Amino acid sequence: MTPPRDGGGHRPALPRGPQALPREQVAADQRERLFAAMVQAVNERGFLATTISDLTAGAGVSRRSFYEHFANKEDCLLATYDAIVERLTRRLSDAVASAGEGWREQLEAFIRALFEGVVERPDAARLVCVEMAAAGPVGIERWAQGAALLERFIGAVFERDPGPGTVPEPIARAIVGALRKILYSRVRTNRSRRALKGSLMKVVPDLMDWIAAYYPAPAGLSPRPRSRRLRPLPTGRAPGTLTLPPRRGARGLPSGEHNLPRGFVVYNQRERIFDAIANLTAGGGYPALGIEEIAAEAAVSLATFYEHFANKEEAFLATYEVGHARAVAAATRALDFKLTLAENVSRGAAALLEFLAAEPSYAHLACVDVVIAHPHVAGRLDEANSSYAALLDLGREQTALALPAPIVGEAIVGGVFELLHDQILQGRTRRLPELTDHVAYIALAPFIGGEAAWAAISGR
Repeated sequence: MTPPRDGGGHRPALPRGPQALPREQVAADQRERLFAAMVQAVNERGFLATTISDLTAGAGVSRRSFYEHFANKEDCLLATYDAIVERLTRRLSDAVASAGEGWREQLEAFIRALFEGVVERPDAARLVCVEMAAAGPVGIERWAQGAALLERFIGAVFERDPGPGTVPEPIARAIVGALRKILYSRVRTNRSRRALKGSLMKVVPDLMDWIAAYYPAPAGLSPRPRSRRLRPLPTGRAPGTLTLPPRRGARGLPSGEHNLPRGFVVYNQRERIFDAIANLTAGGGYPALGIEEIAAEAAVSLATFYEHFANKEEAFLATYEVGHARAVAAATRALDFKLTLAENVSRGAAALLEFLAAEPSYAHLACVDVVIAHPHVAGRLDEANSSYAALLDLGREQTALALPAPIVGEAIVGGVFELLHDQILQGRTRRLPELTDHVAYIALAPFIGGEAAWAAISGR
């Protein structure tokens, strides 16, 4: 049960000095207060900026008490996540069990219970939806387990339905991603619980119609991505592979006087900084990224780095922006508006996935590291991803088709991002093109229906 809180949103500390409470009860109370402090700290400043002092002050416990429960702040984050997910899982299970027999009734009960749980604790949304990756590989794995749990919930609802067919695993995972995006974007923009509840509950009917577009899946759509022979892909189009330095020998431009134009020098320096950030981040994660390390990898001086960027966050975000612009350009170049919407969706999906597969450093930065780099970067990620939804709108305009509801574009983008995020975390970046059919189906089925979408994708 969620612990009671005082008027400021905190659980009051136990009285100091001798008390009649058993040691086990005292320890349980301390853990609950540390969970609440972790949620508050992550919501306010993000996990990376949270310190143990923040947690002990927020919980009203000593550092000694903290270390009696947890080895470090990462351990506390994982335990907090587990406690939230355990309570939420019980809530979701009860909601599905008390719903009707049809898949729609059960899934709607699942979604409404999920939304209601978030409304009760909106401050926990960032921790659950975003911050687990900041704890490193263990946190990433824990988030993957939580997402897989929700995926199994959704898959089981369809499996129990007496009707024909089911949904492939990537579609169920995409539904999880859509829910995550919808939840977090609304938690960010709705300051009161009443406004948050109204915003979430308002989209449930349209969200259910969006999900219905995928069920039952066409018989030919594989339950999971099919392995395929990978063809060589062009690299060097995104940060991380633009100007790979040689293994030996000098890097960067010649030192001293030279006749190179100033504009070329500036461009070359920035490209090397972008490459360094993408490669270093993919190798060690954003938290370990340091300005001195960036400068050394890019073969520029610290003074030169600061001529271009004020700090590492600004440089990181610029790296993301450059790569994102090139990814959108790759998808856009693949489109031909003489073709049908279905053909363009398939071409755009293939181009985007091949771009990311060929640029693994940027793919990791754009689909994993940018989520945890800094709290306000998540807002920029939403804005950037909306450009892919805009491509869907462009295709709709060319074919005189209308999206079923405004939520659909947001859900599609959230679902596809979740698939990319999951595959890259599993080290399967090179195999992203194997998701092309499923990504195209996710993007296309709400426009023209599942069977028609699959017929167009498969060329029947």
